[in-house]
Amino acid sequence: MRGSRIMPQATHAVSDPQRILVIGAGRGGAALMDLFQGDPMIEIVGVMDLDPEAPAMRLAAQQGIARFTNLEQALASCQPCWAFNLTGDPTVSAVAQTHLGDSNVIGGFEAHFLWTLLTRLKQTQDQIAHLAYHDALTGLPNRILFYDRLGQAIARARRAQEAFAVLYLDLDGFKAVNDAYGHDVGDALLREAAQRIKACVRESDTVARMGGDEFTVILNDIKAPHNVQRVSDSLLRTLSSPLTLNTRCCQVGASIGIALYPNHAATAEQLVKSADAAMYWAKQGGKNRCRFFGEGA
Repeated sequence: MRGSRIMPQATHAVSDPQRILVIGAGRGGAALMDLFQGDPMIEIVGVMDLDPEAPAMRLAAQQGIARFTNLEQALASCQPCWAFNLTGDPTVSAVAQTHLGDSNVIGGFEAHFLWTLLTRLKQTQDQIAHLAYHDALTGLPNRILFYDRLGQAIARARRAQEAFAVLYLDLDGFKAVNDAYGHDVGDALLREAAQRIKACVRESDTVARMGGDEFTVILNDIKAPHNVQRVSDSLLRTLSSPLTLNTRCCQVGASIGIALYPNHAATAEQLVKSADAAMYWAKQGGKNRCRFFGEGA
């Protein structure tokens, strides 16, 4: 395989993005556009397919990229460019080469190879990004993503003059289960607890694992404190329901602390600190209960 087939020849200044015409606008074309979206070195200047409703053609319409159903017209309108032929048809590559030159057309095995390579690279990057912001055990947002979501919630609530709540949860009795049955059961318990917490809130809310057996919840757009109380009561019920893990029957509870924005705090750090303090009061008060910040120790 000649290197010139894989790397574009420099026809522009180094700072200029490389112009790409995507030929074959099915799922592969849409995936290619997704791979290059936002890349400062790549500019998709056109998408061509005989089917105007092909996936990449619809995506091009949304992004304001030129669309073509005629190959000759696409090549004439988009040059100078590189053509990426995903159709698998060598005749298409031959036509493109008459307009752009042999070295400016990628097709056949080379197109399939490069597209596969780029796709797997992007999948790896997405997996790394996911691991950076999510808890490996439960799949929930981790502490980093939680604080990012909390910052967004504060900004949104400030603009709309709305209220929201931060809940801090600690599982009561988790250590006893973990010590008695081992880490495998303990890990299974944490995964089940995560799913039970998610089932009690809306998709627009955030559930995160802070570490150990501690979880946090952001309840957005709260109209009144009694709405938060209702969600907290639901969490207490579902988390205290018995469950069987690895043939072991287990039961835990939860202590929940609640802080309201803007009543109890106006910054992310203070909201978490207030909710954590309220959770401590709930645990000191007998466990398996919730407390609002300010209700007293």
